[in-house]
Parts: sequence; structure tokens; C-alpha cells
Amino acid sequence: MAIKQQKTFCRICEAQCGLVVQTEHDRVLDIQPNIEHISSEGYACIKGLKMGDFVHSPDRLTQPLKKVDGKFEPITWSQALAEIGHRLKLIHAEHGGQSIAAYMGNPIGFNLWPSTVMTFFLKAFDADKLFTPGTQDCANKFAGGERLFGSANDQVFPDIEHTQCLIAVGSNPLISKMSFISLPKPMEKLAAIEQRGGKVYWLNPRFTESAKRFGEHVAIRPDTDVFFMLGFLHEVIVRGAVKQQQVGDFMEGYATLKEVSKPWTPERVAEVTQVSVDQLRAIVDCYLAADGAAIYSSTGVNQSRHGLLVYWLQEAINAITGNLDKRGGVLAGRGVFPKFNSPSVLRRSRIDNIPYVNSTIPAGIMADEILTPGKGKVRAMFNMSGNPLLSCGGSERLAEAFSALDLFVCIDIVRNETAEYADYILPGLHSLERADVPFYFFTMMGLMPNRSFDYTDQVILPPAQARDEGLIFRQLCRSAGRPLSGSKTFQWLSNAAELLAKIPVIGKLTGLDKIFLGGMIRSANLGSIQAMRKFPNGRKLSPNKPGDYLGQRVNTPSGKVELAPADLVARAKSLEQVYAQEIKHKSALKLIQKRERFTHNSWAHNVKAFIAGDRHTNYLYIHSDDAISRGLADGKIAKVSRAEKSIMLPVKIDDDMKLGSVAVPHGWGHQDAAGLTVAQQTQGVNVNIIIPDGPESIEPLSGMSHMNGVIVDVSAV
Repeated sequence: MAIKQQKTFCRICEAQCGLVVQTEHDRVLDIQPNIEHISSEGYACIKGLKMGDFVHSPDRLTQPLKKVDGKFEPITWSQALAEIGHRLKLIHAEHGGQSIAAYMGNPIGFNLWPSTVMTFFLKAFDADKLFTPGTQDCANKFAGGERLFGSANDQVFPDIEHTQCLIAVGSNPLISKMSFISLPKPMEKLAAIEQRGGKVYWLNPRFTESAKRFGEHVAIRPDTDVFFMLGFLHEVIVRGAVKQQQVGDFMEGYATLKEVSKPWTPERVAEVTQVSVDQLRAIVDCYLAADGAAIYSSTGVNQSRHGLLVYWLQEAINAITGNLDKRGGVLAGRGVFPKFNSPSVLRRSRIDNIPYVNSTIPAGIMADEILTPGKGKVRAMFNMSGNPLLSCGGSERLAEAFSALDLFVCIDIVRNETAEYADYILPGLHSLERADVPFYFFTMMGLMPNRSFDYTDQVILPPAQARDEGLIFRQLCRSAGRPLSGSKTFQWLSNAAELLAKIPVIGKLTGLDKIFLGGMIRSANLGSIQAMRKFPNGRKLSPNKPGDYLGQRVNTPSGKVELAPADLVARAKSLEQVYAQEIKHKSALKLIQKRERFTHNSWAHNVKAFIAGDRHTNYLYIHSDDAISRGLADGKIAKVSRAEKSIMLPVKIDDDMKLGSVAVPHGWGHQDAAGLTVAQQTQGVNVNIIIPDGPESIEPLSGMSHMNGVIVDVSAV
């Protein structure tokens, strides 16, 4: 067979960069950036270029496994489907749909078809408990979009290519690109702001790699961003910089927002943020003087105690200063597909009545949902391509919960730490082994300055017994006697498509995934799959532009931006107590996360190239003065503790850290992962052992886990 070359796009993260993949005999030989791709413009990160190592890993799952007497044994697909379906049917009959839940991990979350079918699967059992990494990542923005703009799908992003002032909070794009915006070559585009006479500010407790390239670093104390925003808002209002005409025409609640800001003078907030009054005012000066300015926050803020409040305040500031829907300010994305803004149904967890956000339940209460007795206790869990044991707070308690399940099924391409607790493991597909269109951020929200759309065919065939996750869920529904999505017609069509898929030639046209993807393409008025194949470098669409949002596309009942949602205003009142605690604990060490170029959450450590040299472990990063006062030295072992939990790991003295803050990268701790033979040899530790979980540790309106700014004790061992 001749060597083949095919263009596709990466699905590791929301950037979805264009790639050129060289294959032979369904084996990846090489992956290069697609220099002709209209969205990524020839950019791709090291992780995307190494996807072949994930696909062809020696640890790749190639057949179903069943745990027997504590050990995994291979079984046939027919046995796996029959046994899982039977057990699922019994659990549903005795305990109902609320006893069934699912977790969808990041590796497959950027693949549109399988993530969609998982929701159909849950609906088949009248189940609605879908856990995702969103509440460890970005659910505050979904909750904020719903309150301010009327829909979780309504999100704004900075107009980077035209702005004159960007305030980036908790963001480090040189290492992890940008979140909630697909921006090719982000550092190049950000550097251009200053090249055209503008200014970039980086608010972060660490002097990040991005801040070292250009811009001004503002060293803020971890988890105090909400007070910085309140001080910023106060300063904007007292200066009379509010665009009153625009506020009156397009916004509601300004008077209440103004009252919220009154107590928070720059002098007062400086006591906890440790950002000086002069520096805050200088940033406000720049922001107000710029012809187009934007405040933007990312994961570092999202994971704090008040990520939702920060999002609210930053977008309120952007709005009242006239920078919302303005060239160089923040733009509201237009998705490729029509939005389905049906009235949201307010669902709540049985645990502390915590609300769902964007149709998902907070992962921070997953253990509680499994371990807490009573009606609705989760007894069956389906984990698709996730590793919550390393990704969620309270890892040890979560392990206890997984052990307590009546049925635990993992669908993945490798056997990770979480899968070690499974009753069954089913082999799924890698993204290169399926056809696809871009992820939710592109298709529904349009979070890209220059809108485009891609379609990719399958690049290589999967191992013989690996199956499309959509097919697996459809077959499980049939085995359990429940129609997919609760529709007998839908299940009949699914069964018919499965039979037709076995017929040569016809099967390539009638797979349910192709029918679904083709339908999505047609709904976007982009023709058919065949039509999209004519655009291997992506299809350029009309760009997002200013002036088409306010008064036209805001989805609130009033049609106006809501500046003072009642529940956020009520929550803001609790900040007086938080402020007092910050003053009380101003000398305490606070733990933050730290992204690394050669890792991606918990799933890049099974590739030798990513753990070479000193990358075989994670470290405690600490300022030299904090280290000396605790008897720590570079390379020595430190103990990091919170409550009764602790971890031990080597020290890296790093004066890029702000005094009073330490950092530990997450996603490590693979020593017990028998199914990850490379990662198992690493020496890193799982920081989420000491990260809190449970209802008291999550933001009560967005469900976000508190993972940044956690107070810890650090000592020498």
C-alpha cells in the first residue's frame, strides 16, 4: 500500500489546528502543521504533532476487558454488551434513571458525534447526571453567559487583532494557548498589540512565560481577582467613564451594579490583592484611554472561589465602558449552526440543591452523588475517555466512590488510573479514526475572530475490535431494552444504520455518524459532506464583527445585557466575610495550578518524548524566600498539606513565583496505572489528593471546583 497524505484537524483542545497526516497501512508515519489551514495558519503544538504516539501506543486497548477476581480478562463484544446491558437493566428497574450517571473526559469532549450520543444514551434511561471537566475548567463562563446574555452559548471574546489594551487575567497562552477563543499563533497576535502602540497586562501570581515575552506583569495574590475587579469597577464609575447612553439603550441593572462597587475602593482592595493603588489606577488609565480595550480571564481565574463573580464583573466593565460589541473591545461570537435557545430547565442535584450548569452536574460532588444514601444515589457510572481520579479534587474519596458502584464501565483507548476501578473496559476510537466537524466552541458559540468551518474524514482505520463510541452506546441501549434518546423511532433508525453499515460501499454512506455530521453541515447551509471535502484547509465564513450584537442578538427576556443578576448581587454581599478572611490569612501560602508545555491534563505522560529529562515528575515551585523560611532547598523533598491530606514532591526554587504562593502542576500520579506502562515509571504526585471536594468546596452557582488559591502548609521532609 502506498504512503498516503491526508489533511485533518486536531481535537486535543479548542484551537483545533489544521494538520497533515502521513500514513501507511493505517499507521501514522508523520504529522505536520497544515501551513495552508485558514484557521490555524500553519500552527500546531507538540502534542498534536505527536498524536501518532497516542494512536499506536503499546498500551492501546484492542478488545473488551472484564474484571474477574480483581484482574482484567479479555472477553468478546457480545458477552460485554449482554452482561452490561443486563446489569444496567436491573439497576434501572430497581432504582430508576437517577441511579445512572456518566462522565465525559476532555480527550473525547472535542469530538462532536460521540459526545452527542452520550447524552442520547442517558436520555434513554431518563438519566440526566452528566459530569464533565467543565466544572474544573470553565463552567463559570457558561453560568455567567446565561445570566448576563441570556444563554450559556452566548459568550464574548477579545478582539485581539484590533484592541489597544488587553488585560489578561490568569492566562498563559505561550504554554496553553487561549481559552474561549480560537486564535492562531496567539503570541504573535498578542505581541502585535504593543507593536501598534497598545498595551498588554498579565495579572498572575507567577511571572509567566508569556509575560516574559512582552507586556507588563502584575503580580496579584492568588484568588483575589474578584477584589481587583471590584476596585477596577469602582474606579471606572467614580471617574464618570460609563457610557450612559449605551447603558440606557442596551443594558439593565446599572444602578444596582454601581451600589455593589461602592465599598471597594482601590485603597481597600489593594490590602488583599497586593496590587498597589497606583498600579491599578495606571491599568484603568490605559483601559479607558484606549480606542478599544478588553478584560479577559482564563483558567487561573475560573478555578478560584469566585470565578463566576470575576466573569460577571469583567464583562460588566467591558459593557458599561462601551467596549462590548466594539471593534478592539469584546465581540459576541456567531456560531456556525443555528442556536437552540430553548428555555433552560433548572435542574438541581440532590446534594445541597446545587444547580446544573449547561446541562451538566458539578464533578466536585461526584463522590457525594455515589456515596450518599437515598433516592437518586448513583449506582451505575459510564466513563468515556476521562480520568476523573486525577482530574477532580478529593481523589482518594473519589476512589472510594468508584469502588462502591454496582456497575462501572470505562470506554477509552487506554487503561488509565480511573479505569482500574472499572468492572468493564471497552475499546473506543482515537480522533484520527473517526470523521468529524469542529467542536461546540466553533459550531455553537463561534468563538473565533475569523469564522471558518472544517470537515474531516477518518484518517486511519481503528484496531479491529475498537468501536465507535456512538455505536457502543447504541448497542448498550438495545441490550438493556431502552430506545436511544427515549425514542423507538430513533433506535430503529440506529439499528437499521448499523445493519447497512456492514454492506460494502453503502455502509460508507449510511453510518449514523455520517448522517449526523451531514445533517449538521446542512443545518449550517454549507451543503453536504461531499461539498465540505472540497475545502481540506477549512472553509472561510463571514467574520465575527462589531455592531451586530447589542439590540439584536442578546437572548435575555428583556433583550438587554443584565448588569446585576440578583443571585450574583446577593453572592457579592458575602465578599465582606471573604475579605476579612483574606486579611486574617494574608501570610498563608496559597497553592495554584501550573500548566506545562509537554503535558495535557492527565493524558500525555504515556509518551516517552513528553517525560524525557527532568520532565519525569512534577515539582513544587516556590519563591526562594518562602523556601528558605521553611528549610527547603532546590531538589529536596517538600510536604504539601491541607486539612489531613498531604503529598510529597521535589522542590524547584522559582523566583517567578509571587511571595506567598506555590504551584504544583496537575495530572500526575500514575504509579498505580498498570495499563500505562510508560507513565507508570514517572515519579509525579497527584495534587488533587489535597484539593478539596464536596458541596462546601464548589462555587454554589456555577459548580466550579475550588482548585486555585487553596491555602496549604509546606514543610521540609
